[in-house]
Amino acid sequence: MQKKSDKITKLLDKYRQTKRIQKGLLKLSELAGSVTDMACFYPNLQQIIRQYFPTDNLYIQLFTEPDSLNADHFYIDESICSKIDQQLSGDMVEFISGIEKPVLINHHQVSILEQDNNVSVRPFPKRHSQTQLVDVWLAAPLIMGNVSMGLVGVKGFINPDNSARSNLEMIHFIALHIASAIVRNRASEQLKVYSKDLEDIIFDRTKRLQRSNFNLRKQVEERRKSELKLFYEAHHDPLTKLPNRSMFSDRLEHSIKHLKRHPNHRFAVLFIDLDRFKIINDTLGHHVGDKLLVQIADRIAQCIRGNDILARLGGDEFVILLDSISSNDDAEEIATRIIEAIALPFTIEQQQLYSSASIGISICDQQYNSASEILRDADAAMYQAKSIGNGRLMFFDKSMREQLLANLNLERELRTAIKEQQFALHFQKITELHEEKAIGFEALLRWQHPQRGLLSPADFLELAEETSLILDIEDWVLKTVAKQIKLWQQDSALKHAFISVNLSGKHVWQTQSVRELSTLISNNFDRPEQLIIEFNEHAFNRHPKQSLSNLELLKKSGVRLALDDYGSGISSLNYLSKYPFELIKLDRSFVRSLCSNPKNLELAKSLSQIGDNFGFRLVAEGIESQQQLDMVVQCGCEYGQGFFISKPKSIENTSKESGANNNSAINPSGNIDHCA
Repeated sequence: MQKKSDKITKLLDKYRQTKRIQKGLLKLSELAGSVTDMACFYPNLQQIIRQYFPTDNLYIQLFTEPDSLNADHFYIDESICSKIDQQLSGDMVEFISGIEKPVLINHHQVSILEQDNNVSVRPFPKRHSQTQLVDVWLAAPLIMGNVSMGLVGVKGFINPDNSARSNLEMIHFIALHIASAIVRNRASEQLKVYSKDLEDIIFDRTKRLQRSNFNLRKQVEERRKSELKLFYEAHHDPLTKLPNRSMFSDRLEHSIKHLKRHPNHRFAVLFIDLDRFKIINDTLGHHVGDKLLVQIADRIAQCIRGNDILARLGGDEFVILLDSISSNDDAEEIATRIIEAIALPFTIEQQQLYSSASIGISICDQQYNSASEILRDADAAMYQAKSIGNGRLMFFDKSMREQLLANLNLERELRTAIKEQQFALHFQKITELHEEKAIGFEALLRWQHPQRGLLSPADFLELAEETSLILDIEDWVLKTVAKQIKLWQQDSALKHAFISVNLSGKHVWQTQSVRELSTLISNNFDRPEQLIIEFNEHAFNRHPKQSLSNLELLKKSGVRLALDDYGSGISSLNYLSKYPFELIKLDRSFVRSLCSNPKNLELAKSLSQIGDNFGFRLVAEGIESQQQLDMVVQCGCEYGQGFFISKPKSIENTSKESGANNNSAINPSGNIDHCA
């Protein structure tokens, strides 16, 4: 009975021990599955081993490399858990790691747990004569990824109550979980390394991204500044910093749209052009002209209100948008202030300069649909103001637009007339007054308009001058006169007659123009002395020195020169004394005054006496009565022309009724003379 009780007690003890071991294995499994730090794993492993397994001395050896014996060693007993010197001989380490199976080494005998969980027994193979097996070891390899990376063993293991198989399975289980924990820890450490590397990469890339973002923001800011600068430069005048035509037109378009929504709103545009600015610019240089423009812009800005817009269109042209006005008087008041401000002297580079302004004003209403229309009308009003004198202002009205349209149409028709040669010449006799004999003719231009009939120069000459079409017309006149003189060479009554032609002053303003004119004369006139070219005194007012030099150059071509309309303008004696004129033609207004103004009669007598000394002859123009004829003869005029003597006639009538004869000639000495 006692034996049976002892047997039951042993069975219960064995059951409790087995249960404790299973509980320890479960704890070990949980520890291996949750470990994140090996520094915590080994102390916790020590507690589990000490509490649940009969293994007081647990030894763990890790290989640094798969085939290296240099490793980390941990020795776990009841008191310590720390690194110690190697406990297993090299032969044992090589044997256990080589077979990669759990073993129980008892001196010279080795029990091995095979893969089929059976236990085989063999003697321990000595590899070195120095090897002595004096300890008992229960050990198993630490397999990590099918590679033995270390081993775990229990030194001096004695468990007589358990079979070798159970002990080998237990150490195998412990080895698996320790290996699992080590692999997990290494993976965690590797992950930390990867995370650290990734953090470094992210940090580095973040820094580079921040630098890139900073550079990008800097580039964006620089681009924004460049765009603002480009926008400013595209909408402002570089000299005065005022808005330019583009920006002014945009603001004007906005005002027109506002006017469409608010019909009672009124605004105006002032178009300003400086008088005499070109003279200052050409005489003193562009740098002085630029400084003058800047000062003028400042003065204009002081004359307008804060909500008005001042812009420079280019050159010496400024425009103002008067944003809101109650009546035309507001625009006139501001324009007057501007004219008065610009009329004050300017001091530039220690010299005083004077200028003035002509201003055209366009009051804007709902008839306008675009900024260009308003600027066009204000510009037209400005030209009207300039035509009546410097420093004036003029409001635009519809008649100006009609005149502009008429001028455009006339210019188009005039160009067609030049192309189709719709012009004709009429000739008026120039007569020797004492003997009443013709010495030549003045060629008078006529335009045979297809719809309007025969037009005199008064109908188109001003526009021809303005558009410079006069040069093409006068080229035709000279060539036609040359042909007529050649035809008259066959007529004994006309073969010695000269023809006088009045030309525009544009011919003598530039030396190149004079050379071209001289070339035309030499190419078309066999006897250039039969051509008399007339200029009025307005031709020399703009460039007197240059004009005098060019007149002398023109005279070398062999033609004779005449001063036309003397007595109608300034009539300077300088023209009589210095200029190479052979004929001085008294203006018809001066001739008309001889009958009522004794002073002019005495003046004409004096001119005749001066002509005797200076080598020119007087020709009276516009003689329309016997009384006028008597007066010009009395004052000493040798030659005359006018309706009283002969009206202008076409070529055919001139040839039939000329009255010129072969006794009238231009003698070789170059003087106009009459042969008795």
